Amino acid sequence: MKQLVKFLYVIPLLFLMSMPASANERLRVGHDLWIGFSGVFLAQELGYFEEAGLDVDLRGFPGPGDSIPPVLAGHLDVTLTTLHNLALIAGSEDAEISAIYFLDASYGADAIVARESIISTSDLRGKDIGVTLNEANHMLLILALEQAGLTEADVNLVNMSADDAGAAFLAGRVDAAVTWEPWVSRARSGGDSHVIFSTRDAPDTILNTVSVRSDLIERRPEALAAFLQAIDRGVAFLNSDEETAIPIIARWLEADESDVRGMLADDVIYSLQDNATLFSTGDGSALQALDTVTEFLNARDLISRRPSSEALTDARFIPNAQ
Repeated sequence: MKQLVKFLYVIPLLFLMSMPASANERLRVGHDLWIGFSGVFLAQELGYFEEAGLDVDLRGFPGPGDSIPPVLAGHLDVTLTTLHNLALIAGSEDAEISAIYFLDASYGADAIVARESIISTSDLRGKDIGVTLNEANHMLLILALEQAGLTEADVNLVNMSADDAGAAFLAGRVDAAVTWEPWVSRARSGGDSHVIFSTRDAPDTILNTVSVRSDLIERRPEALAAFLQAIDRGVAFLNSDEETAIPIIARWLEADESDVRGMLADDVIYSLQDNATLFSTGDGSALQALDTVTEFLNARDLISRRPSSEALTDARFIPNAQ
């Protein structure tokens, strides 16, 4: 009986996904300036959202967690945010919010940058490190320290945003920083700095999502399906014509085109087809990453309960998701 109900549910959903949303249906989307959102920026710039019958209002925020409270309050419809922030809010509040699409995974775009004299993470002992406490980059630092046989007690943590950490490092105010692009590329190009650990060393650690309240999934499935399909078109354009896409992305990120090229090399941007595998309950790397994040937050008592991956994700808009 359950299989029959599931079958009857999927058929109308697939029909909805094949249809554009009603004309000019508005979606308010919160985001920060991150290379992994390139598919979203291109969909907006190239008119893919409009062609899908959507009026997408992209609203910028300083960090990946800043757009979650407005979504919960009903002031935004969608947040582009990390698995870390999604798990943090769901595990500390009675908030029904789910990831419906995985946008990207950092593969070097988040990193620990340090002075040339600091050869490896084991040399961080006693050093001042700029990091955002309890955020995703803090988790990356802990993973790096553990691999070097160190703990947080062995270093001096200076709490600041990832952008501020990158700027403070380049200004010489800290010995090392856990930061993201474009600061990673800028540190690499400096004469006295380099990357000593990154998400290349800890893949599937920092992923970004399209996340929404559960009630919106029930009320506006056509709009959300159209939104994801338009993003997929943006990703396809990036993959087929990177030379045209890069200047567009650079304007959205307020970055140099050369920086954008470096960012794209350090980030894996996902398509709808990729999401079918990522959402797989068998060996989906995104679900495994979510388990890692919730374990990290739970171990540090940053969440009052540990939400399951099933509670934090909803794959109904992903064709062929198992």
